[in-house]
Amino acid sequence: MESPRSASLLSGERDRQEEARSLLLRVLDGSMRSDPYPVFDRIRESGPLWWDGSTVVFSSYRHCSAVLRAPEAVARGAGACPARQGGRPGALAVAVAGSPEHVRLRRLVARVLTPERMRALVPFVRDLVDDRLDGVAARGRLEAVTDLAYPLPAAVLCRLLDLPQEDASWLHQRALLLSPALDPHHLLTGAAPPGGEARRRAEEELAAYLGELVRSRGARSGDDPPSAPAGAEEPSSAAQLAAVYRALLVAGHETSVDLISGGVLALLRAPHVLKAVRRDPRYAGRVVEEVLRLDPPVQLLHRHAAAALDVCGTRVPAGTAMLLLLAAAHRDPQVRDSPGVFSPDGARTPHAAFGMGPHACPGEPVARLIAETVLVRFAQRVVGARFATGAPSYRPNVTLRGLRALWVDSDGFGDRGLPWPPA
Repeated sequence: MESPRSASLLSGERDRQEEARSLLLRVLDGSMRSDPYPVFDRIRESGPLWWDGSTVVFSSYRHCSAVLRAPEAVARGAGACPARQGGRPGALAVAVAGSPEHVRLRRLVARVLTPERMRALVPFVRDLVDDRLDGVAARGRLEAVTDLAYPLPAAVLCRLLDLPQEDASWLHQRALLLSPALDPHHLLTGAAPPGGEARRRAEEELAAYLGELVRSRGARSGDDPPSAPAGAEEPSSAAQLAAVYRALLVAGHETSVDLISGGVLALLRAPHVLKAVRRDPRYAGRVVEEVLRLDPPVQLLHRHAAAALDVCGTRVPAGTAMLLLLAAAHRDPQVRDSPGVFSPDGARTPHAAFGMGPHACPGEPVARLIAETVLVRFAQRVVGARFATGAPSYRPNVTLRGLRALWVDSDGFGDRGLPWPPA
């Protein structure tokens, strides 16, 4: 017979799990978008949460990092770097880590993002940032999302992929329409995210654009960096190449946008940090690192168990969907003291903002480069930067949480001739 104490403990556990389910639905409904972190903290306290027999939610750093490092945990559709063609997960999204297909696709991306190409991007990104600031200097006010965050990643990705710069705005609009598909509505409620018809059209238009691009270049064009990995024995298919392009354009664009705007917001909220970046531009790297931990652009990830695995004592059968609440894991008090405090000077704390293990996001160097460049020049050139309006507004997205608008007033804009730090 079950003891009264055991029954009480079981009842308390059921109550905690039920509360966590209710809180997770509140995260989905948009009412917490401006500050979801207290809710994420409460969900994390309940431990692993079985949503139903086929979905489990992990929210501690220990659990999330274990899943991200597991080769059996594959990205399926709602991950940070999805690649969908015709409404189905594309090759980049479902390739099992370590398989020949996965290695081939990672090499395709690596061919785009070589260290040499990253170094060559530095002057281009710097000129872009200065051009954008010059464009708003006469106004005396800037809107950090529209004036800086959105134009820059699209332009940089067009440069990397050798796409026409005049297509950057069009590609940005398609990425914006597609990003809500990453939200986990289908896992938790069975419903599709809003905006389905517009998203479907954007999906078809982007698929047609990338398909024509790949066909026009040819799958093994020697002059096209992403067309095939160095030393590849077999030609890459058009579908594989289109998946690589799409992953970089959609997921890489939106996460960079949110990192840039989140970095500017962090500087406005912490004027002493802004002054530190102005004094020492290298400090911008520490600021970006802390933004990635404390206010990550990718708030959650979806993984699929291709085989059964053990996640820190939780048995996950093959076929189970796993929802990883990175925004909760990054503020885990088991990993860092005072985890909710923004402190770039603190000891570096591990985070999973770019994933980790076999599915770590290969676009990390590009996102860091753009964000650090923006923060350096913002600190140097925007004199007396301060909030122009009340609380910043956020887009309704759940997975990729980002600002809708962030108006900044200033006392003027410094000259673009200010020296840059050594590259």
